[in-house]
Amino acid sequence: MGFVEFHNVNDSQIWDKFRKGNVSAFEMIYERNINMLSNYGNRMSRDKDMVKDAVQDMFVDLWRNRANLGPTDSIKYYLIKAFRRNLVKKIAAARKFDSQEEVKTEYEGSFDLAHDESLIAAEIERSKRNELNEQLEKISPRQKEALFLRFYGGLDYAEISETMGINQQSAYNMVFRALELLRERMVLSHTSMFLLFSMCLN
Repeated sequence: MGFVEFHNVNDSQIWDKFRKGNVSAFEMIYERNINMLSNYGNRMSRDKDMVKDAVQDMFVDLWRNRANLGPTDSIKYYLIKAFRRNLVKKIAAARKFDSQEEVKTEYEGSFDLAHDESLIAAEIERSKRNELNEQLEKISPRQKEALFLRFYGGLDYAEISETMGINQQSAYNMVFRALELLRERMVLSHTSMFLLFSMCLN
């Protein structure tokens, strides 16, 4: 689908058009972010139907409440935060937990990052892929989520901290320590190390 009218238009302008009821703006927001949100959700829950419902419900709510939404200069960040909140509520309802804190502990056991190794270390040799998968299983689920948000979601540390409900320094430390563990356990090329840490420290 083409969106010629939005060529060279920034997130803030697209969002404002959407808030004013521009259907094309809404469709473009949906098309650009649906796969990323589904990918993220499927790592928080193995219930694909629940994830699909959470994504669709969020977009329906966005459209219904568009006139009351505030401005944003990062649509992706806004959607990730709204979607995560929506999905956590659905997990809580499904598992009959009383608080979101309990839900965080529960889903942490299954956050899956195995298929995104190329986004974290794109220059690692193909022969090292299996080793990377094994090492990713040894870092905490919260670290996996932080890596996903940083490298796949493209969020900065302030946005990660808001999304995950932690302070900014903790978000930085979580990503940095995860990368340090991977670096210590694997033999990486100089190019890979530069890529990893330049992305991490941006």
